[in-house]
Amino acid sequence: MNIVDLLVTIVVVTILVTIILAVITYIAYKLRLSREPLRSNDIDGPQYFISYLPPTAGLEKPTEGSPSDGASEEVAGLEEHATEA
Repeated sequence: MNIVDLLVTIVVVTILVTIILAVITYIAYKLRLSREPLRSNDIDGPQYFISYLPPTAGLEKPTEGSPSDGASEEVAGLEEHATEA
């Protein structure tokens, strides 16, 4: 067997192995697509995240005399000045 025959044999075997791997990969891809995904109705609890509700202790609504009410009045005053200019 000379060098040319050896190289031809290597090329032919490489081509055949590539085609066989391509067919196997295609079959695996089609099998993966054919699997039916799990429906969300079948899951009992949360699938990924759990909702976090921060504690409400210590949080109070602002009273009428709080500074936040004055800030909204100042903004209303600025709106009047902006329309005059």
